[in-house]
Amino acid sequence: MQTISLFPQGALDPIENKADRAVHAILTLLEAGHPLVLAYSGGKDSSMVAALALHAAALHRAAGGKPLVVVTTGDTLVESPEVAHHYRQELLGMCRYGQQRGFKVLARVVQPAMASTFQVKILSGRALPSFPGTHGDCSTDLKISPQRTFRRQLFRSLAGHGHAEPVTLLGTRYGESTRRNIRMRERGESDTLPARNQDGDLVLSPVCHWQDDDIWEGIALYGSGARPGYSDFEDMRRIYAHAVGTSCAVVADAILEGAGSRRQGKCGARLGCHVCQMAEDKSLANMIEYDERYAYAAGLQRLNRFIRNTRFDWSRRHWVGRTIRGGWIKVQPDTYHPTMVRELVRYMLQLDYDEQCRAERVGERPKFELLPLDLLVAVDALQSLNGLARPFAAWADWRDIHQRGVRYDIPDVAQVAQTAVPTARFLHVGSEWDDTAEPAGWTGLRDPYLESLTADSACGPALQVTADGREVWALPTAQQFSVDAESAFLISEFEVDRLLEVHDAGVAPGQVTAGYRWYAQYGCLTLSHSQRAEHDEIARRTAYKDRLGLTIEYDVGALRSRAVPFEDLPAAGQLAWRQVATPQQVLF
Repeated sequence: MQTISLFPQGALDPIENKADRAVHAILTLLEAGHPLVLAYSGGKDSSMVAALALHAAALHRAAGGKPLVVVTTGDTLVESPEVAHHYRQELLGMCRYGQQRGFKVLARVVQPAMASTFQVKILSGRALPSFPGTHGDCSTDLKISPQRTFRRQLFRSLAGHGHAEPVTLLGTRYGESTRRNIRMRERGESDTLPARNQDGDLVLSPVCHWQDDDIWEGIALYGSGARPGYSDFEDMRRIYAHAVGTSCAVVADAILEGAGSRRQGKCGARLGCHVCQMAEDKSLANMIEYDERYAYAAGLQRLNRFIRNTRFDWSRRHWVGRTIRGGWIKVQPDTYHPTMVRELVRYMLQLDYDEQCRAERVGERPKFELLPLDLLVAVDALQSLNGLARPFAAWADWRDIHQRGVRYDIPDVAQVAQTAVPTARFLHVGSEWDDTAEPAGWTGLRDPYLESLTADSACGPALQVTADGREVWALPTAQQFSVDAESAFLISEFEVDRLLEVHDAGVAPGQVTAGYRWYAQYGCLTLSHSQRAEHDEIARRTAYKDRLGLTIEYDVGALRSRAVPFEDLPAAGQLAWRQVATPQQVLF
């Protein structure tokens, strides 16, 4: 077993001494029986912590211990492709390192809940991208919440198997920023003793007092073979360097550090998601310009620019409100218009197809896939539910691209200047969304034709009664919305031709939700526990809008002409919508 030297900590200590102290602190945790959980991102700090932790685990195993190391990283599903490939390769290297030295390393790539992904949130019409000046919930949805959920499940599992409380190792450092210093001190983060974070979990920050130079020296120490490391870190150095358009990772890191204060609010990622709008992340653009090897990602940059440049194009927004107050809904720009959503689906499918063709030509796996099968099905179903597209429109676009040679290339549009949000107008719809339906009991998650055919059969949909007394289909539920992978595969193999026939034939007014109901009846969708009643309400609302011609390619100008200004509302309507009478700054 290697001897660990323990010298007093000092700013001028050799990197070997600093590494020894960090390894000793981690080794102490292992000797006390704590499993280690590494919060790994693929950057230099988390890579350094991983090297120290695995070194300590190897020493513990050599002394007869049985260390357990869990490495977790997050995949937002819109990561920079280079970063996503890098951390997956490094995770494999960590697992090999543990296997070679006789201890267990569990690596987990954690993804956001399907309903929280960028693709499903934006393409289902539920939300806009997180733009500057707005509530940026993307970091929480795509990174923080999934990791928190995974750790809770992991900790419960470890406790159930008799393990001591896990300790999460972080790569946070006091020298990074004043704001981080304050937060770290509030949490009491230490490099020697675990502290509890806001979730009540034990955390240790082994490199919290290290400077940038210390990190790079430590990377060199473990990457060169002078200390037993899991990686040579060459791939990480390359990404750092090329993200700034230079050949030196250390110089690039200094440049990125200087730009850190301008990065997106809660995220702070140096190399952000390729769709990120919160900050104008130029890392991927720099890589594309620096080296031809990154040319495959040029389409992702075009998509980012298209979204950024059209932010204030109000004609690309959905103007039909979702909330009834006093019998009226608001007519004002909100999320994306159905035609804009359709554009984005087509652009993503085209980018996926082009990347698949490129990868096949050079004999490698595609670097990215924006709409894999499960997300494609989810988007198609939810667009039908929300009246953004005809049933199975996503499959029709897939057919255009894959079978008919149609191209949907992303246009290079000029940036639309910021203007004030147009004044709200109001449209009368009645007290309920299905006031005009005959009979109203069959709107929403019901289908009289299907239920009549299966009335005397066990194959028909089961029914349940909602809290407000409505009968709806008793669709399967779980903790979160999901698409059954086997059902999605069977659809793609055996059902697509039939779905395309339905799409091409069209549906009657009020039946735009038929696509969603088909996926649900096929057993492809699992809803969260609250979504049965919620989706029934959405389906009724969508059917009503469809009967009024306010779904899919409706004309915004014609809609506004049918609506009335606030001052023309009856007294009850003005009272219900009085908050819009006071001008408010809204940055959609």
